[in-house]
Amino acid sequence: MAAERTHAEDFEEGFEDGEEYIDPSDVLAEVEDDGDVPMDDDDEEGGGEGGEEGEEDPNFIYEDTSISHFGGHQGSVFAIALHPSQPIAVSGGEDDLGYIWTLEEGEVLAKLTGHTDSVTSVGFSHDGEYVSTGGMDGNIRIWRRVKRGDKQGLDAWKTWEFLTVLTGPDEVMV
Repeated sequence: MAAERTHAEDFEEGFEDGEEYIDPSDVLAEVEDDGDVPMDDDDEEGGGEGGEEGEEDPNFIYEDTSISHFGGHQGSVFAIALHPSQPIAVSGGEDDLGYIWTLEEGEVLAKLTGHTDSVTSVGFSHDGEYVSTGGMDGNIRIWRRVKRGDKQGLDAWKTWEFLTVLTGPDEVMV
């Protein structure tokens, strides 16, 4: 009885000369190389469309087509939440601050301070009267809008008072 051939022997049989991998009769079509490289290769070669690594394409024209802009944070922004009924938002960022701001003009209504590390979570209560900010310092800070009878429109949303802090572990990573 003859010994059966193993899969490895079948595999190696076609590679004796080390040159041919596919039988030409098995090729359906050949696709020409158009010079496009995978995105991962750009990082390794330091090239890409912009030229050398870190160099921007001088022919690229940046056009800001955003409807509105908020530039209050001095670093990355990690969280944004919209008010349930007013055209305002709250955001938190790398600068350890939260901001309440208008959607149309990006005007700062309130600056929420007190965190000692990045603010990574923000939110309004269901009625929009409270704001919470959560930071990587392990704290959640709660703020309440102060109602003033004489204030109208968005001016009525400019005064917020700090209520309390909920303390957690020293550092929180979500």
